[in-house]
Amino acid sequence: MFVRITGVILFFVGLALLPLGARAESAAPAKSKDEQTQKYIKQLEKRVSDLEAIVVKLLKEKAPAGTVSAPEKEPANGPAKTLKGTAEPASEAGDWDEPSIKKSAGGRDEDARRRVSELETWRKKLEAKITKKEEEETSKVKFDFSGKYKLRLNVKDNINLNNPKQFWTYDDTTYFDQRFQLKIEATYGALSAVFMLDKGNFVFDWKEDSQGTLDRWGEFFTTEAAWVRELYGQYTGAFVFKAGRQNITDPNKGMVLEGPSDALRLIYPFGNTAVGRVTGSLSYIAVSGGFKDYKAFIDSGGPPAGDRRAVFGVDNKLDAWYLDFKIKPAKFIDIGLYVLKVFDKGHFGDPDLNLDKDFNTLTLPRDGHFEPMWIGVALSGKRGDFSYEADLIYLGGTYSQDRDLDAHAILLRGDYNLKKFGRFRNFQLGLEFARGSGNEAEDSTTQGTMKEFNGLWLCKERRKYGDIFSEDLRAGYFLWDSNISNVTLLRGIASFEPIPDLKATLSILRLWTTESVFKGHGPVRDWSAGQTVTTEKTNDIGWEIDLNFDFPIQKRLRGFIEFGYFIPGDVYARSDGQSANPASKIVIGAELAF
Repeated sequence: MFVRITGVILFFVGLALLPLGARAESAAPAKSKDEQTQKYIKQLEKRVSDLEAIVVKLLKEKAPAGTVSAPEKEPANGPAKTLKGTAEPASEAGDWDEPSIKKSAGGRDEDARRRVSELETWRKKLEAKITKKEEEETSKVKFDFSGKYKLRLNVKDNINLNNPKQFWTYDDTTYFDQRFQLKIEATYGALSAVFMLDKGNFVFDWKEDSQGTLDRWGEFFTTEAAWVRELYGQYTGAFVFKAGRQNITDPNKGMVLEGPSDALRLIYPFGNTAVGRVTGSLSYIAVSGGFKDYKAFIDSGGPPAGDRRAVFGVDNKLDAWYLDFKIKPAKFIDIGLYVLKVFDKGHFGDPDLNLDKDFNTLTLPRDGHFEPMWIGVALSGKRGDFSYEADLIYLGGTYSQDRDLDAHAILLRGDYNLKKFGRFRNFQLGLEFARGSGNEAEDSTTQGTMKEFNGLWLCKERRKYGDIFSEDLRAGYFLWDSNISNVTLLRGIASFEPIPDLKATLSILRLWTTESVFKGHGPVRDWSAGQTVTTEKTNDIGWEIDLNFDFPIQKRLRGFIEFGYFIPGDVYARSDGQSANPASKIVIGAELAF
C-alpha cells in the first residue's frame, strides 16, 4: 500500500511540473537573461521525466498483474492551454449556470526557485574565486625561459679571392661552428628583467670586412662579458623605460644601427594623431668598439685575422643619442623617422676606433672629433599581394678635426606574391636596389670630405644581400662599417616551395662600385686593397648567385642549406692583372628553438 501511495504522489508531482517544462520549451532562448538558469530548468524537466519512468517501473514491480496502468500521457504539445480569464464549457446543468472561470497557471514551484537561487549563488562564488586567483597571480614573479641552438657545417673556397693580403685560415677550409642563446625573463607586474647569453655572437676569431665564424668546434672559449647579449630592466606602463644592455635596431633591419648596446631607452606611444598612430623613442647609447692596442690582435694572427674580444672591456669614450618615430598613417604603410648623433669624448692616446681599417694608431689619431650624424626615413608596407621596403639615409657631421662627412645611402625593395606558379606553391618574385656613396679614386685618403657611407654599429642580424659578398667580402660588420660603402647593387629574388614545407630562395646579384676605383684595389681603400699598380679604373665588382633552402625537420627544429657562388670583377683583379678565381661557400645546418 505504501508503495502505491508513494507512486501516486510522485506521479502527481510529475504532472504538476510538466507545465513548467512546457513553458520553458516555449520561451525564446534569445530573450533569456540567464542562459545558465534556462539550462538548469531543462535539466530539472529531464529529471521529472526520468522520475515518472521510475514510478511506473516501481508500480509494475510491486502491484499485482493487471492492476496498474501507465499514467495518462499528455498531448504532444503539452496540456491544453486556456487564456487567462476565459470560461470553461457549460456544464450539464444548463446554459444558465454561472460559468466556471479557469485559474491562471501559477509561477515556478518553490523547489525550482530555490535551485535557481543556489545556482546563481554558486556562480557568484566562482567568479569571486577566479578574480581572487587573478589578483594573486599578478602579485607573483613570473619566469619565462627560451633559447636557440644552431649548428653549422661550413665549406669555403677562395674567399680571399687569390689576394694574399687578405688571406685567412678559414677562407679555404671546412669546419663546424655553433651558436647558443639562452634567454631568461622575469616579470612582476609592470616591472621586468631580461638576461640573455649568446655564445658565438662575439666569442670567435674574425677577419676584417668579414663577420668571421661562430664559436668553432675544437676551440674552447671561457665565459666572459661578451657572452651577454642582453641584460636590462624594464618598466611597462603608460610608457616603456629600459635600462641596460639591449638590442636596438633602426626601422628597416639594420642599415645604421643593429645589435646589443649598453643604453637607456624611453618609448612613448602617442596614440592616434592627425598623421596616424605614432610611437616615439629616445635612447642614450654607450657605443663600444675601441681598441686599447693591437698587441693581442696581432699575436692572434692579424692582420687580417684576429680576436674581436680585444675590443671589449675598453672605455672608448663614445656616446650616441638616438631619436626615432614610428608612424602608421594607413593600414598598408609604416613610416620610420630617425636621427642618430654621436658625441666623442676621447683625445689623442685614448682607445683607437680604427676608422681607417689599417690597425695603425698613427694614421688617424684620436682627436675627439668623430661625431657623425645619421638622418633616415624608412618605409615599409603591404597592399594585397605586393609588399615593399625603402630606406633613405643621409650621413653628415665630422669624421675628424680636419674632415667632414657627406654621404648617403638608398635602398628599395619590392616583392609580389603570385601564390602559385606552375607546380610551385607560394611563388614570390622580388627586386632589390641599393646604393651607398663613396669617394672617387683620386680623392685623398687623409684630407677632404669623407663620402663613403658607413653605419655606426652593426651585428649579425644586419641587412645583407647574399651569402658571400655581404658576409665574407664586405660584411659591413661591427663599428663604423657598411656592406654598401661605395657599392651599388641590383638583386633579383625568387622564392617558392617546390614541395610542401620546403622553401627555396634563388637570387642573382649584380654589383658595381658607386664611384670608379683603380682595378684590383677593392671597393674602398683599406687593408684589403689589391696589388695592381695600374691607373686604369673600373666599376665592376662582380656577380653572385645564391640558392638557399629552409625546411622543418620537426616541431621547433628547422634545417637550412645555403649555396653561394661569387664571380669577382676587375675590382678584385690580381697583381698580374688577371681576374681572380670565383669564391664559393656551402653551409648546412639546423636550428633548435625552445
